[in-house]
Amino acid sequence: MAFLADLQSFDKGALHKAETVVRPMPVICAGTEEWGTKCLGGMVESEKRETPEETKQHAQAFAKMLKAAKHAVIFTGAGVSTSTGVADYRGPNGVWTCLATGRIPDESVDLHTVKPSYTHMCITKLVEKKMVKFVTSTNLDGLHWKSGLEPHINLSELHGNMYCARCPRCKAEYYGNDPVKRTPTRFLEGKWCSCGGNLMDSGIDFGQTLPLQHLSSSEKHGRKADLSLVVGTSMRVSPASKIPIMNDKGKLCIVNLMDTPFDTKAKLRAYCSCDDFFFHLMDELKLSPDFPPQSMPAPFDTYRE
Repeated sequence: MAFLADLQSFDKGALHKAETVVRPMPVICAGTEEWGTKCLGGMVESEKRETPEETKQHAQAFAKMLKAAKHAVIFTGAGVSTSTGVADYRGPNGVWTCLATGRIPDESVDLHTVKPSYTHMCITKLVEKKMVKFVTSTNLDGLHWKSGLEPHINLSELHGNMYCARCPRCKAEYYGNDPVKRTPTRFLEGKWCSCGGNLMDSGIDFGQTLPLQHLSSSEKHGRKADLSLVVGTSMRVSPASKIPIMNDKGKLCIVNLMDTPFDTKAKLRAYCSCDDFFFHLMDELKLSPDFPPQSMPAPFDTYRE
């Protein structure tokens, strides 16, 4: 009874406030390891990180090269989107790395609501200022398009765009405000091109032919480039990986947390996050990126020369 009396007389206001935090456990699934490892090229690789001071120095060095360049281009991979919550492929929690280690990738991010990252907006600003002539991306997330870049004008998306439907007959493209849902046949029910062709989603899988309009534009600028910046990709998927080195006389700069097969060719090699690099780059150039657009770009259709 004495214990009960002590409990009843206890001052509950003296208790520390507590908050319950629920953290989801990794979802484990055996049997995915072989497929994930195959996509990675045989092994899980680790990331590297340089010091913040080294990143600043690399960004400042690139700023000097950019100011002197006549035809600078940028090539981007999944790393430019990871700060928005979109998963990459080879990182510690990348899609292929998760499968290779028996984990199910986290797909909780609603890609439709994701806005362009700081890096996306910095790249768009450099294009607006005509310091960068063209951007090539292997990303499907559509964030370069959301940031204000225009497909076929200053942007090639070699592996497709989740907001783009493509006609397999005449190659016309239709961009809309809603993601294009992939069907088992890849054809979109009730969606037709003006030429009569049944529209398909524009995503590119392993072994498929790249969209020729995007590829030819990217290669044209790759051959002209006297400065190529590769950002957020380990340059392992061909033929996209070969475009930044098409001009033997051009300077190659690489910003990525993992090694690439072309590191020895790089004039500048930075092991840092894309956002960190562009923060120092924009500071050196005395530029500020715009905020991500609050609405989707205006839809348009047909391939534009």
